[in-house]
Amino acid sequence: MKDELKMGLRSILYRHKQYLSLFLVCMFGVGVSLFCLFSVRGMLSALEDKARIYYGGDLQFIGGWGLDQPVSNTELLVPFFPEDTIITERFDFGATYAALYFEGTGVRQRVIKGVNFEKEKELFANFNYIEGSAEGVYGTNGILLSEPIAKMLEAHVGDEVTFMLRNYSSQINTVPVIVKGIFRDSSLFGMYTSYMDIKVLSNAYGYSTDYCNRICIMLPDGSPSEKDIEMYQAKLSEKFNMYHLVEDKNEYYNNCLYTENQPFALIKLSANLQDIQIIIDAMKIIVAFVIIMLIVIIVAGVSSTFRVIAMKRINEIGIYKAIGMRRLKIYGMLLAETFILISAGCICGFFFACIISKILSFINFSFIPAFDIFLVNGNVKGIVSINYFAVIFIVVLVTTLAAVMFAVKKSVSVTPCQALAVTE
Repeated sequence: MKDELKMGLRSILYRHKQYLSLFLVCMFGVGVSLFCLFSVRGMLSALEDKARIYYGGDLQFIGGWGLDQPVSNTELLVPFFPEDTIITERFDFGATYAALYFEGTGVRQRVIKGVNFEKEKELFANFNYIEGSAEGVYGTNGILLSEPIAKMLEAHVGDEVTFMLRNYSSQINTVPVIVKGIFRDSSLFGMYTSYMDIKVLSNAYGYSTDYCNRICIMLPDGSPSEKDIEMYQAKLSEKFNMYHLVEDKNEYYNNCLYTENQPFALIKLSANLQDIQIIIDAMKIIVAFVIIMLIVIIVAGVSSTFRVIAMKRINEIGIYKAIGMRRLKIYGMLLAETFILISAGCICGFFFACIISKILSFINFSFIPAFDIFLVNGNVKGIVSINYFAVIFIVVLVTTLAAVMFAVKKSVSVTPCQALAVTE
């Protein structure tokens, strides 16, 4: 095999003009494929990070009567999860009638999240703040606003904003809150969502501070596997009346809320994202289609060109056979040329994908409506993956080698006399 590689390399260097177009097709095809994969991986990672902040971690434990359960359940859950897992209570207030007012300007809110900032210190440190931070919000009437809301109100850190809501008794209540931080997020997870201390929000609504409607679980190792989630579900079932794992949280809401002996449920992050799952699936399908088409172009281009090159080199093949070179060795030489060409093209394609991913990261896409959910600071941050490169490389290499072997079969099968009798 060593001799075949040497011969293949010499042949490529000698015929470099013929092989240049194949190299470029391979490089750009693999580069664009990897660029699409890196970009989508980065976009989905940004989506997951925003969802993790919005939903309070990797898992949610919900249930009770409706969704109300004692805050003390946070302590009961500790033995079921790994050490250093953050387990904290939240009160999600669906702001059907709630708004923020500042100097005569009012902005309606979609969700106000009551948070234990002491327990979730690590999570809120990952916010992209343009002003202030979550430091010092715990136990105070501080509030975190999104950048678009702050701009509408023309409010800044330190300003006192009036929070108006309809409380548990359907009475209008107003609470003065101090802007402690402004975070950059205009996605559906952030724009009309604000965060404040859970006890302050509970008191404003008239909700018992001994209860919560979410218990959020953030695991130390990040996103758990399906096997891990099933393990946690099995352990919890020994202590709690648990509903089976669901792929869509709405299944639990529709079947279990306010029912007799209402079970608890462990909701994974993906089950909270079913409303936008169609977008995620569409992105994956489009990327898969683009990659398949590019691989087909690479394989077809290389194999058809090699067929022409092999036909032009039939006299050379005849000489090899005349001096006793076996058919397998000739195959080996041609496949070695293919291997070197594809390897060089794929490696250069990898670096090409990294370069265009880096360039793309400097372009701000915030102007695209609703696209911010996939962005980090308004940019697409592609995530480079050696594993993706290895998969693409193996697929392109194997399919191309097989196609080339089939394409040159006729040329390699001729006898020395037939080959030497051919005039180019």
